[in-house]
Amino acid sequence: MKKGVLIILGAFICFALSACVSHPAAPSVSGQSSQQEQSDIQNSNESSNTQSTQTQKPESSLGNTETSETGEQKVKLTIDGQEFQVTLYDTPAANSLYNMLPLEVTFEDFNGIEKIAYLDNELSTEGEPNEFDPDVGDFCLYAPWGNLSIFYKDFHNSNGLISLGHIDFSIDVIGSMSEDFSALLEKAE
Repeated sequence: MKKGVLIILGAFICFALSACVSHPAAPSVSGQSSQQEQSDIQNSNESSNTQSTQTQKPESSLGNTETSETGEQKVKLTIDGQEFQVTLYDTPAANSLYNMLPLEVTFEDFNGIEKIAYLDNELSTEGEPNEFDPDVGDFCLYAPWGNLSIFYKDFHNSNGLISLGHIDFSIDVIGSMSEDFSALLEKAE
């Protein structure tokens, strides 16, 4: 009788453990705290300087200024005579930026992760997601401050960050620039 109870109890424990393994764990609180840390860093830097769903990034496409299938638009970013091709996604903020071109802006380094430049006019952000997880080469808008961002290092999901597009080629040159620099953004021909 004891063996029968132990076998049934053992089978029950095995089923219970396999049920726990097949269900994903609840999201951790650390993701929320890292978002808060980013917000705190940006807010503290704002006072000392003047600067939940993830958006999927559309795939880059090469070719004309506007890709008819996706609505993406090509932009040329010129820094010290070197040209970088940027694909702007078909979003309200990216389209708003495209309509402002050409623009000359000055980029500065921010936190050793991104280069930022402030715009004179606000971009339309209506209907945009309120957070984004940037990767190397992502071209974004930080809506609370109204600045463009070029990420030359990977970063975590951030509130207020809106994806505008992606730099199509290596951005090592941009990341290695230690001084502020001027850049010309214009529609690609």
